[in-house]
Amino acid sequence: MQKLGLFLFIVSFVPWLVVLFIVPFLPLDITQKTTLSVVLAVGAEVCFWLSVVILGKEVVTKYRRYLHPRYLWKKIRNFHRR
Repeated sequence: MQKLGLFLFIVSFVPWLVVLFIVPFLPLDITQKTTLSVVLAVGAEVCFWLSVVILGKEVVTKYRRYLHPRYLWKKIRNFHRR
């Protein structure tokens, strides 16, 4: 089950990359691009939240810690000091 959760977690980022880097360059109508983007975004979120349910609370707390603005600011400051 843990492998499935990790797989879903990783796969949940792929649709966002497709929305950012591939969909804008497809030869589709604007309404088709919008629909495709929404479907991919919803699919990504569903995969992410299913992975959170499967993997448990530990992953959520670790994810929140890494994305906390104070933690990110500290990492950016330390990167520039090198």
